[in-house]
Amino acid sequence: MKKILATLLIFSSIGLGVIAFAVGGSLRPNASADAFNHGPDVDKSSAILQLKGDPLSINAATKPAHGKKIDFNSNAVRSYRAELNAGRNEFKRWLRANAPRAKVTSDYDISLNAVAVQLNGTPLATIAAAPMVQSAEYNALYHPNLSESYKIINAMDAWTSAGGRSAAGAGIKIGDIDTGIDETHPFFNPNGFSYPTDGGPWPKCDAADSNSHHQDQDCKYVSPKVIVAKVFYNKAQQQGLDAQAIQDHGTHTAGIAAGIYDPSLNAVVNGVSIDDMSGIAPGAWLGNYNVFPGQVLNARSEDILNAVDAAIADGMDVLNLSLGGSYHGNNDLLAMGLDNAVDAGVVVAVAAGNSGPGPGTLESPGRARKIITVGASTNQHFVG
Repeated sequence: MKKILATLLIFSSIGLGVIAFAVGGSLRPNASADAFNHGPDVDKSSAILQLKGDPLSINAATKPAHGKKIDFNSNAVRSYRAELNAGRNEFKRWLRANAPRAKVTSDYDISLNAVAVQLNGTPLATIAAAPMVQSAEYNALYHPNLSESYKIINAMDAWTSAGGRSAAGAGIKIGDIDTGIDETHPFFNPNGFSYPTDGGPWPKCDAADSNSHHQDQDCKYVSPKVIVAKVFYNKAQQQGLDAQAIQDHGTHTAGIAAGIYDPSLNAVVNGVSIDDMSGIAPGAWLGNYNVFPGQVLNARSEDILNAVDAAIADGMDVLNLSLGGSYHGNNDLLAMGLDNAVDAGVVVAVAAGNSGPGPGTLESPGRARKIITVGASTNQHFVG
């Protein structure tokens, strides 16, 4: 069921203007247009460094069995996690001795064994030469994107096999890595939902999204339908940003994934009446993992990987990333991290981009091998 629902997310949309118009009509980016200013593909002021040694998702002692998830409370995971932490500390000591201007800004051990580094003028080649570094690349930049409508797929058959439209996806947790989810939107009416009973405490949030500034306490921007609210942007604290959905794109994609089915909901867009709306999995829970907070239009690999690791740790079943970029590096560490997320027991659905057909039009990170994506491309080398 998880894989069926994730596959449908790739092909789906539900009345693009409906979500954008209902949010409030402010001067926000149009959720249906994927309009953004093309800038550089990479941020050369910072980098992701993959360290030697497998992350939790693929290590033989910690990789979950097929159909299972990582048991973060097991002795094997705790022990290996401590080993990876020791390796990262060794790298940090090397950094202080050999490249003191460079600063580690993020640590990873689930989807990748890696760190993110603010270079502060240090050449990437200098840090890449550290004995514990396996590979290094600049932070790639990604932007929101989305295409097409759910009416081009046969969703009714999927709903029938799931026990009915309203309940389709019940018990599934979908993490939306995007611009945030407006939990007050009528498409996410929490009536009839309750917080999960497993993997608690619920709801989940970071300190930035807590009224009392305590993780997983007094959470803002959550409900029994939208059960997580977290922000991922390494300048969020300095700029006072949190997981609140300021831009519309994430509310739109979350609606595609799991907007409720309520026959009384309808809208008029450009004079056209639209009814019979719902997401693909109306019964599923949603997690808001905001990597485009405020008016941030480009998210870096560092922030997206942080969101991926957090979503896995939170127990999400499906990750939806309606984002992409034109970066085509040899390593593409974000794509590698998403492949490893699949090995960690998560179904990952990634947008293919809005270009094509034609060779090489499948965007990163949609080129990852184990995720679910369908691109309008004839270049078989990049088919995931």
